[in-house]
Amino acid sequence: MNLSNLTTWLDEWSQTWSLPTLPQRAHFETSSRLRTTLGRCHPVSGTIRLHPALLDEPEALLREVACHEAAHVAAYLRHGRRIRPHGREWAALMTEAGFEPRARLDPARLSEKCRQATGPRGRYQHRCPVCDVGRTARRAMRRWRCRTCVRAGRDGVLEIEEKGTDLFFPGEK
Repeated sequence: MNLSNLTTWLDEWSQTWSLPTLPQRAHFETSSRLRTTLGRCHPVSGTIRLHPALLDEPEALLREVACHEAAHVAAYLRHGRRIRPHGREWAALMTEAGFEPRARLDPARLSEKCRQATGPRGRYQHRCPVCDVGRTARRAMRRWRCRTCVRAGRDGVLEIEEKGTDLFFPGEK
């Protein structure tokens, strides 16, 4: 896959979102300096950076990540700076483009090469025992909770595992 395909998709999304200036305001580039994410966007400048390993992934995945980042630029063009990065405005654009609005991809959808290139560098793995959602961090974040479980009325306490050790729980030392 190459960057010219991305600009073609940008043209499509500009029509879908009724933003004719989007292709002139946004541009794609690759950066191997991205270590923890597949894409990053700077809405003010319109710069969308993608990890080069993403270009070797299936087209559907690349298209979703590119749309995710382009929607940040589009949301900025429509609403200015005073919106949340993954707020209602951004989510509506993702839905209009035919994608589920989500902040993170399921790592199982990525190839091993892509997972290693952008994998977590944290020392602690935080995992929800109910819905199996996980995050990593450099430190144990005992105050973190599973948003899905909290919204469902559960406590949302995460199990924390220090990489290379046994499982331990918040409150234990």
